[in-house]
Amino acid sequence: MTLDIVCNFRKCRKLLSSQAWVTTCSHAFCVEHGKSEFKQNTENCFTCPACGTELRGKFDVIQADLKPSETFKSIVLAGLKPDVIMDVAMRAMSFWSYQIEQETLYQETLAKHSNEKLQCSEEINNINLKKLEAELESSKRKIISLQSEYNKKRKQAEELNAQLEDKSRKLQKLTFEMEAHKRKDIRAKDFVRVDSNSSRDVCLDISELVMNKVPSEPFVFKPMKDNEVTPRKISPKTPMFDFRYKNKQRPGFQFKPI
Repeated sequence: MTLDIVCNFRKCRKLLSSQAWVTTCSHAFCVEHGKSEFKQNTENCFTCPACGTELRGKFDVIQADLKPSETFKSIVLAGLKPDVIMDVAMRAMSFWSYQIEQETLYQETLAKHSNEKLQCSEEINNINLKKLEAELESSKRKIISLQSEYNKKRKQAEELNAQLEDKSRKLQKLTFEMEAHKRKDIRAKDFVRVDSNSSRDVCLDISELVMNKVPSEPFVFKPMKDNEVTPRKISPKTPMFDFRYKNKQRPGFQFKPI
């Protein structure tokens, strides 16, 4: 497995594969942040952005090639004593071990924060779960209560519907009876109207007769004398008295029918 170092600049964490800025305090930075942080100045004094160490020496910070050529590999340590080569190699290995340690600490810190967040999330989820379970139980009880109330209301509605049907039948029956009574009343009124009209006509005829035929003076009773008996044969229907009026009309008399 190949190991890659990352930029030690905060919030960068970019993988370094080809070029990197390395310091004597065992930190490495990407090309962009290295150029911005290690600009040449008159004092030639830099500060490590990772740990704040002052870098005053000429080789305290350099730009290293992480993929050197074969020629560079064969010449870079050529001519040096084995102890110097071993010392250089040990220091290079120390740099890598420090980077691995820092990366391990960083990952452990991330894992710790992640575990803490996970525990907090689990606690919050447990609290929310208990709350939801309580709400679920409350909702179940409410559903049972509403179901029983619905059954009661449904039963009441059925009873009221039955009463309504009974009342409707009674109302329909009373309506039929009322219509029958109305028809009877209409027939009775027509009969009374006919009788009243006929009686009124009779009364009017009598009044006209009276107004036209009633004499103006009272009648005079005149018994018939024996010598006035006519020689004709008197029939049984011949009246014994002769009611005669002097005048045919009497303006002072008026017949008013009741």
